[in-house]
Amino acid sequence: MKVVLWNVTKEGQAMTGVKRYEEELYKRLMTLADDFGFEIERIRRDNNLILGSTFVSWVLKYKCKNADIVHATMETLAPIVKIRKPKKFIVTCHGLLPLLSPSDTIKDFTTWMTWKLIPDALRRADKIIAVSKFTKNELIKFLGIEEEKIEVIYHGVDHKVYKPMDKEYCRSKLGLSMNYKYILVVASGLRQKRLDIVKRVFSEIRKMRKDVRLLYVGSGEFSGDSIINLGVIKGENMPLIYNSADVYFHPSEYESFGLPILEAMACGLPVIASNKGSIPEIVGNAGILIDLEDDKTIDNFIESIIKTLENNTFSKKALKQSYEFSWEKTARYVINIYMVNL
Repeated sequence: MKVVLWNVTKEGQAMTGVKRYEEELYKRLMTLADDFGFEIERIRRDNNLILGSTFVSWVLKYKCKNADIVHATMETLAPIVKIRKPKKFIVTCHGLLPLLSPSDTIKDFTTWMTWKLIPDALRRADKIIAVSKFTKNELIKFLGIEEEKIEVIYHGVDHKVYKPMDKEYCRSKLGLSMNYKYILVVASGLRQKRLDIVKRVFSEIRKMRKDVRLLYVGSGEFSGDSIINLGVIKGENMPLIYNSADVYFHPSEYESFGLPILEAMACGLPVIASNKGSIPEIVGNAGILIDLEDDKTIDNFIESIIKTLENNTFSKKALKQSYEFSWEKTARYVINIYMVNL
C-alpha cells in the first residue's frame, strides 16, 4: 500500500508545532513502514518563494502519485482535494482558530482565501484526525462534520530529548543564575495566549518575591522588569530551558493541543495553566488548572505559582503524565487509520 503525505512546512523553516508533528510522524512512519507493508512518500512545500507559495504549490507540488491514501498533515492543505482526486483522503486538523477568530489570526489574502475553502474541503475528507477531543468537538459543532468521521490522535513527545536534566548544568549553559527562581512562558504574541495575564500575575509576584524572574520564549515584543525575553529558540535548546525553570505558566484561552505544555511535563516541570481548550486533556491531574472565568483568576494564578515555587509537588506527576504521550504511539494510531480506510 502506498501512502503520500502532504506536508505544509518547508525543509529549512524554523521549528513550529506543526513542523514538529510532520517531522516526527514521518520519521516514525518510516520505521514502521516495512512491518506493515507500507510505502511512505512525503511532499513538502518548496523553499523557492514562488514555487513554495500556497496556491502555486497546490497546483504544481502536491500530487497523488497513484497513492492508495493521501494524508494532508495540516488542515490548510485540505482544499487541494478540489484540484486532486485521491483514492482515499485523510486530513489532520490542528485547530479552527483562524475560522473562529479571523481578526486575530488572518493577516493576508492568501490565508483568508484558504480558510474560506477549508470547511467544505474537510467535509470531503474520508477521515479527519483531530489532535484533541477539544478539536474534534469544534469540528462537529462549527462545521457539522459527522462524529464517526473524526478520530482523536494526540501529538507525542520524544522522551529521549525532553527529559529531566541537572538544573545547575542547564542554567550554566544559558547563563542563568542559581540564585533566582524562574517562571517559564512559551507563547506567540496572539491575543489568545493571554500575555496580558502573564504580565499582571508576574508584576504582583515580583512585589512579593524579589528573587523571581520570568523567562519568555516566543515571537514578538515582550519585556518588562525582570523579564528575560529569549526570543525564538531552536528546538534542540528547549530541553535546557525547560530544565532551567521552576514552573511552567500557560494561561492561554485557546489551545487545540499545546505541545510546549507536554514538553515541559516531560522535563518534570510543574505546570500551572488555564482550563481552556485541550489543556485539561494533556495535563490531567498532574498540574494546576485555573478557571479563566473566575473573578479571582489572577489571585489564583499568583497563589498557585508562589506555592509551587516554595514547595514543588508536581514534578513526578507531570513526568508520569507525559508518558501517556509519545510519537511512536501517534504513528501507530495513524497507521491503524490507514489500514481501516483502505
